[in-house]
Amino acid sequence: MKKNYFFILVTILFSLVKLNHAIILETALIGGLVSFGAYYGRCKFYECCDDEYIPRQTFKLKQDLNEKLYGQQIAVDLVFSAIHSHVHHENPRKPLVLSFHGLPGSGKNYVVTMIVNALFKLGEKSNYYHFFNGRSDFPSDENVSYYKIYLQNVIQAALSKCERSVFVFDEVDKMPPGLLDILVPFIDYTSYGSRKKSKSIFIFLSNTGSHQILDRMINIWESGRDRNNATILDFESLIAIGAFNEDGGLFRSSTIESRLIDHYVPFLPLERKHVIMCIKDAFAHFSLYDPSEQQIQSVLSHVTFGPNPHNLYSTSGCKRLDYKVASVVHASRGDFV
Repeated sequence: MKKNYFFILVTILFSLVKLNHAIILETALIGGLVSFGAYYGRCKFYECCDDEYIPRQTFKLKQDLNEKLYGQQIAVDLVFSAIHSHVHHENPRKPLVLSFHGLPGSGKNYVVTMIVNALFKLGEKSNYYHFFNGRSDFPSDENVSYYKIYLQNVIQAALSKCERSVFVFDEVDKMPPGLLDILVPFIDYTSYGSRKKSKSIFIFLSNTGSHQILDRMINIWESGRDRNNATILDFESLIAIGAFNEDGGLFRSSTIESRLIDHYVPFLPLERKHVIMCIKDAFAHFSLYDPSEQQIQSVLSHVTFGPNPHNLYSTSGCKRLDYKVASVVHASRGDFV
């Protein structure tokens, strides 16, 4: 962006030289250099909406998804292809809208962190990353009208500052019904005033549809199919129906009715082997790269698996494992003595 600005400035100045407009040239030179200097100076010390601060490192996203996310091959493939194609498209038709569904601890927030860190130089500290939590930000059904005005103002202001803004709505199932209808003008195919919006990204995170995902996974297991052979076709329609009919921000939502959600992404329930990989990662954070089987089992004993009678899947995924691992590590090092 800075290079383009400088190139345009130089082109104008050479044109003025040819016209022999010395006074205009001097004025343009001073004004242009001051303007360019101000822009460069600002962006050297403060975040700007340009390629330096929004590098769109989708190769990093691909690597993180493949190496750090367990048991979620459908999500890995779908999220990467959707993000990569959108952020590298010069003129997308509409904002990218993703809806993540699955049980707690299956990796929904973890993937959001990967996306944000890949897109923005400052990661989650970027001014162009906007996070909303359904439970804490929109707690009352009685204040839906106020929340809609608030959301509209925040999104308008964000898009006016950067068209590549990312908006994440966590715990959508805890939001008042109808709240997310205010997003329709921002995520559809039409223009919204003079603001550019098509390069932005909206992500919904929800537990809605998780029971349908769990039931489908049990059916797949009972039929003898391998988990890795499951595809998005096994889950997409049942997630959309579940989200539309369950209480929460997507209940009877216009975002679903208008088919503005581009991808419903299922996060599958995690098996024992996936939880063990999460446990090993948690030990590695404490520089314990080769935990003993006893240490692993000590943490695993706190994890509940269900549903009956098979008890195949962790009811809380990999959530809160860090705290259990921390206790085991500190005990083994005698920190409590």
